[in-house]
Amino acid sequence: MNSKEEEMKQDKDRRRSFLKHIVAGAAVVAGSLAVIRPVKAKPVFKRKEGDDVLYHESESFKKYYESLK
Repeated sequence: MNSKEEEMKQDKDRRRSFLKHIVAGAAVVAGSLAVIRPVKAKPVFKRKEGDDVLYHESESFKKYYESLK
């Protein structure tokens, strides 16, 4: 190998190493942001006392109820 080919190979290796470090650094930053970001709680629907609806009376429910008699 002549010196020009060796120089090109070293240059190529340096670029490849640089890109690997950039990708690894970006992965670390993305991972740390995912850990740091606070999780927002979903709003919870609170039922009022006395609003307990156990079923909705419909025709099919009436037929079923009558079939049990």
